[in-house]
Amino acid sequence: MDEMNKKLESEVIEEEVAYEGVLNETADQDVLPEGMVAGIVHISEDVLSELAKKTLVSIEGVQPASPGIASKLGLGRKASEGVRVTLEDGIHPVASVDVYIMVKFGLRIPDLAWDVQELIKKNIEEYTGYKVKAVNVNVQGIYFKEKEVVPPEAPAQEEAKPEAKPEVVKPPVVEPAPEPEPEKSLQPDVERL
Repeated sequence: MDEMNKKLESEVIEEEVAYEGVLNETADQDVLPEGMVAGIVHISEDVLSELAKKTLVSIEGVQPASPGIASKLGLGRKASEGVRVTLEDGIHPVASVDVYIMVKFGLRIPDLAWDVQELIKKNIEEYTGYKVKAVNVNVQGIYFKEKEVVPPEAPAQEEAKPEAKPEVVKPPVVEPAPEPEPEKSLQPDVERL
């Protein structure tokens, strides 16, 4: 793991040095080469968090879990529905993602955790271009049944429906059942209560 982190850090440093060389060359010139635009693109931690959440929800057998009481009280870094993102700013930003999950009963936890790590890393790197330093998976518990997701009905659909007159439904008439005959005891002198 340490070797992988060292390799990632060395790659980032090499890219920063190469990028600084390009910036120094263009700084000497007053005009940027054709097709090159000056400026920096910064993607918010909230955007990365939403991307990780959407990825997490797409994985079968996993549900987001609460990262704990501290985030609910607003202490420490903010976490949103089982995902916390930390960015290390630089010329090439690096993201660390903490994921808090619940796993469906009967599924192999290490395999699901690996899938979560790989898919979140792939999606963040693909959609943002940021390097992902780490995806830390915290399994908070297990669950037995899927939560039913009921999509809220749009108000426009209700307005589009023609108003129907409510039907008057009469309850069915229930006739009382005949009273059962008293049971006779097998013993002649004993009465039933």
